[in-house]
Amino acid sequence: MTSAICWCLSLALPAMAGDSGFILSQKSGVCGDAEIYASSKGLKLVQKGTSCILVMRAPDWKVNFFNTDSKVHYETDAKNFQGKSSGFLAGLISASRFLALSQEKTKASATSVAGLNCTETKLVRIGALPAYTIRNKNELMAATYYGTRDLALPQPAVLVLQRFYRIPTLTGFPAKVDIFDLKGRVKTELDTCSCVKSVLAPSTFNIPTGYAKVESEEAVVASHQQGLLQDMSEDLGVKFGSHK
Repeated sequence: MTSAICWCLSLALPAMAGDSGFILSQKSGVCGDAEIYASSKGLKLVQKGTSCILVMRAPDWKVNFFNTDSKVHYETDAKNFQGKSSGFLAGLISASRFLALSQEKTKASATSVAGLNCTETKLVRIGALPAYTIRNKNELMAATYYGTRDLALPQPAVLVLQRFYRIPTLTGFPAKVDIFDLKGRVKTELDTCSCVKSVLAPSTFNIPTGYAKVESEEAVVASHQQGLLQDMSEDLGVKFGSHK
């Protein structure tokens, strides 16, 4: 009897311990640094330097965007998520800057980004430049998207990340994006600095309870910005008080 119980527990414990996944560190020129936890059971993005966290999990893969400081929470479907990052530049730059570029069909290459097997998709501008684009610093001449299928994430989760980073909605998890300005200068818009395989505990994708529900992504971001302003005012108050 005892041996039968132990055998049953041995089957259950690996599932309780967690699932195989990845922990990635990514750097975005628009949204700043982020730490990502990804597996077939969920996706978690922690935006460094802020209190904003995004979580999606199986089976419905709904977007849960919340602020751990102000305790507010917004939930929506992946198709409705717009990617209102709390990064300053994110409010000024959108993925529409890629619309003038056309996708080139390229063969899968053996490109590796932080150990991830990637396929390159090149985007190029076709035709003459309109006169008004010459002075626009955000206009692009070309871009290269490095997508990977090494991470077992469904398309809705990939789409949410692409919208968050303000990058094209192409095939594969976004590992890296290079952009070329009108003078041909290259800039890495998104990069994966590190990627390690790890067993992710089920609690990795927990959604907090007791948070106040808000009706938009902007409300979550605004609560973070209000917290920054309050911290700044408190710091200034301390400094002024020390000089009395």
